[in-house]
Amino acid sequence: MAKFLLPILLILALPLRATEVTATVSANPVGTEDAFQLTIKVDGVTGEVQFPELTSIPDFNIIAGASTSRSTQIINWRTSVSSSITYTLSPRSAGTFTIPPFIVKVGGKEYKTQPIKLAVKKGSLLSHQQSRPRSPFDMFNDNMFNPPASARRPVSADSLFIRCELSEPIAYMGEAVMVSYRIYSRVSVAQLGIRELPDFTGFLTEDVPQNHVLNQEARTVNGVTYNTAVIFRKIVFPTKTGRLPLPQPVFNIQVGNPYSFFPGEPIQRKSQPATLTVYPLPTPQPNGFSGAVGQFQLSVSFNQDHVKMGDSITCTVAVSGEGDFNTVELMFPESVDGFRMFRPSSPELKREQGNPLRGVKTWKIVLVPQKTGTLVIPGTRMTFFNPVSKDYVTRETKPVEISVEKGTGTATSVVPGAGGSEVVAVGNDIDYIRTGDTPDRFVDISESQWYRILIVAVPFLFIFFGIVLRWRDPSRRDPVTYRRTHAASLFRSRIRGAAKYLKKGRGREYYQQVSKACISYFSDKWNRPILDLKIDEIARDLEAQGVEPELIRAIVDAVEYCDFESYTPSSNALNRDIIKDAEIAVSRLEKVL
Repeated sequence: MAKFLLPILLILALPLRATEVTATVSANPVGTEDAFQLTIKVDGVTGEVQFPELTSIPDFNIIAGASTSRSTQIINWRTSVSSSITYTLSPRSAGTFTIPPFIVKVGGKEYKTQPIKLAVKKGSLLSHQQSRPRSPFDMFNDNMFNPPASARRPVSADSLFIRCELSEPIAYMGEAVMVSYRIYSRVSVAQLGIRELPDFTGFLTEDVPQNHVLNQEARTVNGVTYNTAVIFRKIVFPTKTGRLPLPQPVFNIQVGNPYSFFPGEPIQRKSQPATLTVYPLPTPQPNGFSGAVGQFQLSVSFNQDHVKMGDSITCTVAVSGEGDFNTVELMFPESVDGFRMFRPSSPELKREQGNPLRGVKTWKIVLVPQKTGTLVIPGTRMTFFNPVSKDYVTRETKPVEISVEKGTGTATSVVPGAGGSEVVAVGNDIDYIRTGDTPDRFVDISESQWYRILIVAVPFLFIFFGIVLRWRDPSRRDPVTYRRTHAASLFRSRIRGAAKYLKKGRGREYYQQVSKACISYFSDKWNRPILDLKIDEIARDLEAQGVEPELIRAIVDAVEYCDFESYTPSSNALNRDIIKDAEIAVSRLEKVL
């Protein structure tokens, strides 16, 4: 155990890697007949990454892009996340040019890349680069600088492997299950990275925050002790029944001492297979069941139970426990007798730090009493399926009595005023009720001559401005041409409408509008009825027009994702990036359609 303690202490003493944003080119110099890649990369990702959307670069043509990638590396048991975007460029002429700096937002903070000076020569330099003479620095590729063969002994499968571990081997449909990928090693690991993030087919997933420093622990398997650590975790929710296989991601691993001059050659390991057995939920399902599966407790609390009329009361509804909180819905009366009730706040979900499957989901509701006396707020209830007891459970809270007293300056009363007038007291404002005839202060403008002229002139003004607009924009004369040439702007207008639902937290309408905006774009572009367009037909038409498969996949994924989310139970967190993904895809389509 002592041999593991010193490396761990040294690793913990290392500082965390700061966020670094760079811009690089694949070749310098390049030829006028050559293409090269411009890559903007973020190392040490600490939040959401917003890359710039490049539509043009001075002195260069953008012939392909944008291709994004994201990778996670584990070096010295510390995780490092990198994200990059790549464009393929070609120079317009020979000379020396400067690629300008770019601004990238990471976690809300702006980072700026350095400008790149690029030399462009006439013709093509690819053949010269491929047959170039050896560089003086190529001496480090000679065998004398490589470790001896004895230092590159193959690592057996028993000495280094990766397991997919499940919190439960058997689950019900919709039940939350923790999936952990754990490395078992009897050799020193210098570097570890995920080659490709897995696709959890048959599951809905929820990310689990990853610690910057992996927690190592010793485990014994078949009498052999291994140094282990969880590489990454996911919370999965099965959407179908049967024996569902978990994905087996491939990891790139470099073994050896990370501080050695010869750290060892990289190897690959595929995680061992794992299967989750999923049972269907029992039928019939009771009324009020929203699809929540887990073990939950329901509580309702009020900030006060003695108030004056007009004062507000805050009711907090909390659901705590373990399970799928995304399907837990608020079951509170839509109206309460004697109270004015405001719309509940957006739910807040807090996960337990040590066990992400556990948490608390809360709503806050503001009520204002409208009359005095003892008012009763009825209890609330929720129904869920308990996978431990294997039955449906209903939690219900008791009614709560609220004592409401007459407020000072809040009740409306009538008292005699000076001079025999009556005084109406409303809050702290006093107004005399005037008796007798009230002078007529209002004039019927419909009898005015100018009003009649305006009524007659307005329709002609609309016709006049409509003719002027059509004359200034010839495309408006032909609706088909107008829709085709303005398809992108019409798409952006619809996307802005979808963003309004995002701000209101109305997930179903949000995803439906984004999907409709994407389909409507092709309806406008191709002058085809939107009801006749399906996403698979759009994909085939785009392929027939020679559109890149990667671009077709991007627009198809966006539409299918939105269609799926619009028919699933509402989630606490809406995908804000789907709008950006759709806008990027349409912007790229505009260049080829």
